[in-house]
Amino acid sequence: FLFVGYGTKMGLAPFHTWLPDAHSEAPAVVSALLSGALLNCAFLGVLRAAQVCGAAGLGGFSGGILVLFGLASLVTAALFMLGQRDYKRMLAYSSIEHMGILAIGAGLGGRALYGALLGAVGHSLTKAGLFFASGLVLAAYKTKQIKDVKGLLRRSPAAAGLWLAGFLLITGTPPSGVFLAKFVILKEAVADGRWVVAGVYLFFLAVVFAAMARIFVEMVFGEPAQEPERRFEAPRAMVRPALIFFVLVAALGLYVPDWLDAVLNLAAGAIGGSR
Repeated sequence: FLFVGYGTKMGLAPFHTWLPDAHSEAPAVVSALLSGALLNCAFLGVLRAAQVCGAAGLGGFSGGILVLFGLASLVTAALFMLGQRDYKRMLAYSSIEHMGILAIGAGLGGRALYGALLGAVGHSLTKAGLFFASGLVLAAYKTKQIKDVKGLLRRSPAAAGLWLAGFLLITGTPPSGVFLAKFVILKEAVADGRWVVAGVYLFFLAVVFAAMARIFVEMVFGEPAQEPERRFEAPRAMVRPALIFFVLVAALGLYVPDWLDAVLNLAAGAIGGSR
């Protein structure tokens, strides 16, 4: 019951159906808070429940549930992205994908739990920046329909640069803290001999990358039906936060500060993980 309650708030499949509706309809700044902060609060509830199970000798039971529903979330998000028509809903399904990855890391335990916590940090920063960028796209085109957004690079180079950077970071293209987190979780699954988990995980990460690449490339480089009357000047107040978030995530892929590494290790150790 704890898992169903917190898992619903976290957006894990099959309890995820509220998340694309809420995150895609909210204003960009609110969507950034929903994906970047609210989901992590629910993840904390899941981790605390797993911690109680572990202390009661039921770590395998709770870990199996987390891995199963984590994989289900990853698969669900990947499949829904393939036919997505709304770019904000696509970002919402990306959040479901990442919550699934965090659940898999928490379920595997050990070093993978450290990867899950690092992934939570990376996802929060990247997705907040992406929702800011989506706000710029919406302001430039007045639509959330992917088919109606073409030639973003010519319409607003700043928005296009942020949009592409966010895509590369959220899909785990190195250097990126998201890539590092995904790699740590994959490495732990292979080290534990969880070959099925590792195979499904890797395959659907590739599906997500392909699905998102098609959408982002089409939006940025596609040929619009007609040339825009004028360029859209992206407000600096929206560009700067996203740019700062993306720089931080890229930096995490190159170097995890000692203080952050210590905090993540302390948190992972408190709930049964290891360095």
